Amino acid sequence: MSKTFFKYYSILFFVGCSYTTFSQQTETFDKPVYMHYMPWFDSPNYNNNNNNNNNNNWGAHWTMANKNPNVIVDEITGEREIASHYYPLIGPYDSQDPDVIEYHFLLMKYSGIDGILINWYGKLGTNGDIDLLLENSNAIADKSKVLDMDFSVIMEDRFVGSENGLNPVDYVHINIEYLKNNYFPNNNFIRTSSGKPFFGIFGPININDEASWDYAMTATGEDVVFLPLYWDKYKVGQNAGGGYDWVIDSGVSGINHFYESIAPSLDFAMGCAYPGFKDFYAEGGWGNNYFYLNHDEGELLNQTLDLAIQNKTSIDALQLVTWNDFGEGTMFEPTYEHGFKMLTNLQTKLGVSYSEYELQQIYRLFDLRKKHSNDQSIKNILNQSRDYFKTYQVSNAIALMDNIESLNNQKLYYIKNRFNSNYLFQDGGVVRYRAETSDDTFKWKLIIAGNGYYYLENALSGDKIHMENQTGLLECSSIDLNVQSSLWEKRTVNGTHIRFLNKSASNQYINIENDLGYAEHSSINTNWQSTQWELEDASNILGLNETTMKNILIFPNPTDGLVSIKSSNPISNISIYDVQGKQVNLEIIKKSISGITFSVKNLETGIYFINIQNNFEKTMIKLIVE
Repeated sequence: MSKTFFKYYSILFFVGCSYTTFSQQTETFDKPVYMHYMPWFDSPNYNNNNNNNNNNNWGAHWTMANKNPNVIVDEITGEREIASHYYPLIGPYDSQDPDVIEYHFLLMKYSGIDGILINWYGKLGTNGDIDLLLENSNAIADKSKVLDMDFSVIMEDRFVGSENGLNPVDYVHINIEYLKNNYFPNNNFIRTSSGKPFFGIFGPININDEASWDYAMTATGEDVVFLPLYWDKYKVGQNAGGGYDWVIDSGVSGINHFYESIAPSLDFAMGCAYPGFKDFYAEGGWGNNYFYLNHDEGELLNQTLDLAIQNKTSIDALQLVTWNDFGEGTMFEPTYEHGFKMLTNLQTKLGVSYSEYELQQIYRLFDLRKKHSNDQSIKNILNQSRDYFKTYQVSNAIALMDNIESLNNQKLYYIKNRFNSNYLFQDGGVVRYRAETSDDTFKWKLIIAGNGYYYLENALSGDKIHMENQTGLLECSSIDLNVQSSLWEKRTVNGTHIRFLNKSASNQYINIENDLGYAEHSSINTNWQSTQWELEDASNILGLNETTMKNILIFPNPTDGLVSIKSSNPISNISIYDVQGKQVNLEIIKKSISGITFSVKNLETGIYFINIQNNFEKTMIKLIVE
């Protein structure tokens, strides 16, 4: 039985009885929240690598009639030409890609979303991509089980036809029969507390009489809760178990009408909230534009969520419209234009205990997946990180990603501003910028500090960037590693650029906005390019061999017993320090030039840092002792 539907159907059918929920929501909104999810995206970048049975093209929802994602419109970010006013933070993708689905579902879990409603076209239809859509939907449903995400479908009947002796109603009957046989048996398919499967229909559009639906619904083989759009409820007659609202051109007034005049009369009412509407149909050659609802930097979403919260006694669930309909511009999914704004608004309104920080870490997991897609050992570690995220063990998930990224601790970077293409360099105790790099003062290391934070260390001096004295100018000097003003979070802007946010002040970003000749730290509009930076590889300097310590592994981590460190290069020294910088003793179990095994049984629970050195360089890895 679905945990989510148990929650709200206990309210619906057993008023006054207690119930249990495993949702991450607080009391701000105590009804289940479902995300409408589009399964229709196709990408050759994924399909060519996975030999899927399709045409290995960009799907129509990225191209419409006149766009070509093979065209790069921004050489700096790698942004492609797509049929949308908005661009996904991870770029155009394939709906079957398990890394994409994982990224989507984890973001949802940390935003207070209980399940998804797949926009579902069924097994049989006249549309040419019906088989691919079903493959995509099945991949999404399968992944939902792995990530403990409840799911159901909102059916489409727009592509029913008459062929092979079948009529349009037969199409719907066959599709519902497929639901019964393939989706209903899943333990995470959304059901009522009494065991009734729950699903909906968009419209209906083509099957518009009660008698036809009487026949089609016999395919369920059992009683169900079936929801049409509330204004199309009459088309299905007694088969309707209630109705749901959707985004329309009247915007907020339309939602008010639903809550005030419609929802109270429904056996089951599902409200809606959305961030905006700006379709691409005219621009993409797919007819005329429908209407426009201004996103207003997340304010429209706030309004629609507030209405849902204010009227929660009138509804049984809330549907978010939509996760990823880029063609209509209704997406909650992070984009170049809005960042994580829609999800952080959702977190606030639903009262979940997470923030953009966790969302950025989930993006980091996706990024590592793609960077190490051919390394099975790292993929296994990332699977463990995913499992930690799934069970809300955030610190453990981050620690594993830190361990993987520590392989690149010795990589060197130029830090280049997006606005004027100037590079940061150390000049005495401050950080300045110049159009051209000239010496080793321009090279920087990103040293993992743990929990998703980094030290920005000058490769020549070993000094670290900080803002300890709060002068407004960015400092660079020797500093206690426990000082939070030296810790920086990388916040993703797009596929190329990042922002650096200081840990000691949640609104202080590195920038060069005022063109003062030195880099600044300040609260600033993060959409401004003066806050955005690109990391350019500068690893061929200082006589260091970049490959010397790439192949290094620590396991298990976290641990409460033995720890092993293996390296492809001879290890000359290993030392371990606590978070105060105090060296602690190692109980050596086994040691060789390529590795060491030691015990942490005598260490207190907490975070430690292991310095590993060979004849060329040294690196630092975080260890969690449980």
